[in-house]
Amino acid sequence: MICRATAHGLLAASVLGLTHLVQAAEKEERIVPAVLTEAIAEGNVAFERKEYQTARNAYNRVLKLEPENLMGLVNLGMVEFYSGHPDKGEELLKKAVRLRLELAPAWLTLGMIYMDRNEPDAALAALSQAMFQDPLNARTRNFLGVVMGRRGWIDAAQNELRRAVELNPSYADAHYNLAVFYLEEKPPAIELARRHYQKAVELGVEKDSRIENLLSTPSKNP
Repeated sequence: MICRATAHGLLAASVLGLTHLVQAAEKEERIVPAVLTEAIAEGNVAFERKEYQTARNAYNRVLKLEPENLMGLVNLGMVEFYSGHPDKGEELLKKAVRLRLELAPAWLTLGMIYMDRNEPDAALAALSQAMFQDPLNARTRNFLGVVMGRRGWIDAAQNELRRAVELNPSYADAHYNLAVFYLEEKPPAIELARRHYQKAVELGVEKDSRIENLLSTPSKNP
């Protein structure tokens, strides 16, 4: 069975998550040119609307004015990733985390890039760092659980996914993935899988005939 590890919704989260970093930089530098703050604001709005070319142009202006601006580096990196240029995104994001290790959205997006490339060790390292920096992020817990499950660490995967749905009970993909890994147990945890699969469907996930067949199989337990 295939887990759901979609990136939907991450863009807006990154913009909100990095706002305090830009504000901190403003306090440290005392004076920030208005043109810089205007470009950041323009990029943020376009980013949330998924108008990637407009966002790219705005963040490129930010980096021309301030080459090590963290908001510019991280969000431009994410724009490149979502626009189908993961190599460019990786370069920008790695530069950002070299400048400041605590950038959880950058680590999360790097983890997603490595997942797409089927590089589980790199994905696990990046997502673990994202979780360390932001342990209350349900999306990070979901992706980390998927990577762990793909490595065969079923108990660890379940733990992360349970934490994801605790943090966000309406997180459909996490419920779906938790159902998948309950079915990976030996023997499968049918009732737990059914509970989370049904919740995922209620939240909008399309029905999966493979899971439904497994859930309809009579239990062999006495």
